Amino acid sequence: MHHVSTINEAAAQTPELYHTHASGFRRATYVDRSMGSVHMGTAICWLAPQGEIHTHLHSFEESFYLLEGSLEARIGDQRHSLQPGNFGLIPTGVPHAFRNAAGKTARWLEMQAPQPRPSGYSRDTFFVDAPSATAPSDSLLGYFDESLLPRPGGPSQMEGFNPTTGVAIKMFVDRSFGAVHQSLFLIQYQPGSHIDPHDHTFEESYLIVSGRVRATADGKLYNLGPGDVIWTGVGCIHSFENAGTEPVRWIETQAPLPPAKEVFRFEKDWVK
Repeated sequence: MHHVSTINEAAAQTPELYHTHASGFRRATYVDRSMGSVHMGTAICWLAPQGEIHTHLHSFEESFYLLEGSLEARIGDQRHSLQPGNFGLIPTGVPHAFRNAAGKTARWLEMQAPQPRPSGYSRDTFFVDAPSATAPSDSLLGYFDESLLPRPGGPSQMEGFNPTTGVAIKMFVDRSFGAVHQSLFLIQYQPGSHIDPHDHTFEESYLIVSGRVRATADGKLYNLGPGDVIWTGVGCIHSFENAGTEPVRWIETQAPLPPAKEVFRFEKDWVK
């Protein structure tokens, strides 16, 4: 099972629970149960200038990657100024809030696991008056820039993944970062690079941020570019190829957290 779509800012909405607890906040979800997912909720979020999201906590784990603009974040009892390239992990039950004090809209990717409950079923997000827990937030925030992208073909940063020619992976959130339920990372394919058909015991989502990639999922071929997204369910056989002339990059999420080994099941390893 898989699903392909394109991020549409015009369709972004303020989640129902946030109507009285936020201003200038909108979310465009691209992975949830409506397409067959059972493990993750993934979205692009926007916060307008002078907008804010009041202090709240979740009964799920949340990670994020800031794509544009800037944010003032309070996670636990610590405050942080976030810029494009900043990423983080907000553990289950840790109060947090966001504010955009700048003159430009902030935009970020948001990943939630276990999957949030459907509206009207049971609550899993709770707004609170003040922080009631302390998060070791210094160890749960990070930053990415070009100098930190690993050399293609060098040692893999992904647990259980052998280096593939022309492919570079920069891990943001994983087991070593403190995650319990998910992983979040950036991957780059150089022109001509590919990965063979394979599947996993976990779900994945892919937000294309630059370049173009030829993706195959369940035998169907897609040519994807910036703003396109694809989600693959457990057992979906998929592969990727950069048939273009420039690198392709995407931000990928995984849930549940992949195992320490046997992360990939390649068809080629079993075909005689």
